[in-house]
Amino acid sequence: MGLSLGVTNMRMRLTTFLFCLALISPVIAVAEPPYWQPGASYLGFQAGWGNGFSGHGDTRQVEYIAVFPHLGFDISGMVGAGRWYGGNLDLLLEAEYFSSLEPQTGDSAGGAILLRHNFRPWPRLSPYLEIGFGVGYLDFDLRDQADGLIFYPQFGAGLNYAISRRLNLNAGWRYHHMSNAGREQPNSGIDANVFLLGFSYTWN
Repeated sequence: MGLSLGVTNMRMRLTTFLFCLALISPVIAVAEPPYWQPGASYLGFQAGWGNGFSGHGDTRQVEYIAVFPHLGFDISGMVGAGRWYGGNLDLLLEAEYFSSLEPQTGDSAGGAILLRHNFRPWPRLSPYLEIGFGVGYLDFDLRDQADGLIFYPQFGAGLNYAISRRLNLNAGWRYHHMSNAGREQPNSGIDANVFLLGFSYTWN
């Protein structure tokens, strides 16, 4: 008799708990803020290390610190929802600065425009692919790459993690090229793997 009464009480408590959970779950879902909104604009910053890997002569020995502050703007809204490529397209206006460590000390500075596609299968985590082109000035004092006007074609991939609706942390990789398109010799070109860490802050 006592065992039967205990089982009945347990069933009543479980039923009450499930009923309350069903009532409050829509409230919880509504209260959870979205981590990204269409039309978002943000200020971003990435910095890291680049290492030359191709070409010939001293351009293969290049190592530098890279600093990439940028402004980002969603230009597409959500596209392909529910598909593998579902996400949005950002336009980035980026300043680029490089401080050479090897084989000579020097600097390069300029600007670039990039397109970044953010894949959005999860609320907080968004992988991305990006491609862009820039122009700058090179002063690395290399034997196999002339200083002066330089072009910055590039592409890469990375991962954003939303800390809140406004703040994201990110890690990325870029293939970054520097050359002058044959305007001046020598023009071996600097091809580098660039590994980056950064953050972005959304203001709207």
